[in-house]
Amino acid sequence: MATLIPAPAFDLGRTLESGQFFRFAPAGGGAYYVHTAGRLLRARQDGDRLRIEGAPASFARRFFALDHDGDAVARALGRDPALRPALDAVSGLRILRQDPWECTSNIPRIARTIEALARAWGRPVRLDGFTSRAFPAPGALGDERALRRLGLGFRAPYLVETARRAAAGFLDGLDRLPCDAARERLMELPGVAEKVADCVLLFAYGRLEAFPVDTRIRQAMRTLFFRHRAASDREIRAFARERWGPLAGYAQQYLYAWWPRARRRISSPAPAAAAPA
Repeated sequence: MATLIPAPAFDLGRTLESGQFFRFAPAGGGAYYVHTAGRLLRARQDGDRLRIEGAPASFARRFFALDHDGDAVARALGRDPALRPALDAVSGLRILRQDPWECTSNIPRIARTIEALARAWGRPVRLDGFTSRAFPAPGALGDERALRRLGLGFRAPYLVETARRAAAGFLDGLDRLPCDAARERLMELPGVAEKVADCVLLFAYGRLEAFPVDTRIRQAMRTLFFRHRAASDREIRAFARERWGPLAGYAQQYLYAWWPRARRRISSPAPAAAAPA
């Protein structure tokens, strides 16, 4: 049975397709199948409501971050003139709340490998005749040779060790630590550097002050705010923290989704506007 959930100032397609999440597929009629936290659900947007099947309303509200006030986020970030084009072009984004284990193990890999892991070790999940597989639990990923055969290469031992620590509770309670302390904790995992740690903090633990810097964000930030100067990732993160504070993660996601269409039109450095009050 479908459940209707209020979803004001929210765009389902833009949120799923904004680069923060990979385990979704079109379900026809504007709907999506979504695999997360061992569940398979179907979501479709009907105006300012979401039609959800396969999960309780409380689960869907939390996963899609419908408790975030999208209008308030847009108003706050819209005080920064440099962000207004992104806010207008890709309105309705939310920062999803992903499962910490799935997010930590998926970020460094590509979508194809994620699906291969699910097919090899995940349990079947079904919804109205559609069958898929959940992402495997940490205890299922202990065979390094099998992971190498699956194509993980040098990352295989990293994933084995991350899975071992996750099964032992390593990822529990990070949401209760200060953001910097949680980042340092995540960087104790093999293969997890600052960018990946910030992704996990933002997309799994809801630390909206986190600002992951990858190639796309680096290019956007250097172009828009550093007059094409090769600012370091550390400088970029510090700038974002100063400029957007507790909404830096939302600024990052809007920039990430907007930049591919914007960069062709931006041929000269833009002056950095004064930081919003």
